[in-house]
Amino acid sequence: MKRITAFCLACAMIGGATGHAAENAPLGGWETTNQCFLAAFFLRENGRAQAAYMTGEQDDNAAWTWDGTTLTINSRVFDLDKFSGHLVNDRIEADYVWHNQDTNQLNSQSCAFERFTPFLR
Repeated sequence: MKRITAFCLACAMIGGATGHAAENAPLGGWETTNQCFLAAFFLRENGRAQAAYMTGEQDDNAAWTWDGTTLTINSRVFDLDKFSGHLVNDRIEADYVWHNQDTNQLNSQSCAFERFTPFLR
């Protein structure tokens, strides 16, 4: 978890990007509450996201879209992964398909995320 916290802190420091996101998009930091392979992500206003995975890998240039109800995240590092989430009572609940590169298999899991607000000391 120290790695995820450090990742989110770094995201907060560079999160002030320019550009416009879809109205009411769930910008900012989110972390898993149920051991999802996608451990945390930070949505910036310019349609880019930073993502941290349980393996310790990171994607600093993922893309996200928000159509008002559905959040999708597309990883540049894990191009076979599919993330589709919805806001439910201040949480994001998502269907996530991830590619296990060791076994070359696709895995599916239901993921839950809560907002994470990194704090600076």
